[in-house]
Amino acid sequence: MSDECDGGGHVPRVIGTVLGAGIFGLALVGPAQALEVTRSRDIDAPPAAVWALVGDFCAIGRWHPQVERCILSADEDDDSVRVQLRGLVVKGGEGTIVEVETARDDAAMTYSYSFVQGPLPVSAYNASITVRPNGSGSTVVWSGTFDAAGVSDREAEADIAGVYDRGLAGIAREAAR
Repeated sequence: MSDECDGGGHVPRVIGTVLGAGIFGLALVGPAQALEVTRSRDIDAPPAAVWALVGDFCAIGRWHPQVERCILSADEDDDSVRVQLRGLVVKGGEGTIVEVETARDDAAMTYSYSFVQGPLPVSAYNASITVRPNGSGSTVVWSGTFDAAGVSDREAEADIAGVYDRGLAGIAREAAR
């Protein structure tokens, strides 16, 4: 799906509130992470083509089957640093996940982000998506560190692994089109 605003080009209230609360700084500095999940998938497409599919911070709305739409918001913090937030409306009325982009390197084909709020059983979540050359194709690596919140470590790991596996399958489907 394409990037969307709230219809009037305004930042949705939850995202505006997050920016106003200064949560960006909190997302960059957190406690040591207890859990880690890494998944990867080989894609039969050149790295530049795969990065063109996944590299935009809100492109996840196009390739992740659990995301109904992505709402992108960009603003500058007090140090004139561009801050990008995305609101991921989850299919099935599960709610909206809010994430902040924390790092980007288009030349290396990677970006990192942190979880701000939403219906995931995790806290202190930080992740990255990277596209790497692999012969004539690519490998997409999605990894994250986090703490379980409200569920066991095993349940949190299984939930995040499922999110990554479904997302990587969606990237492979879109890249094959």
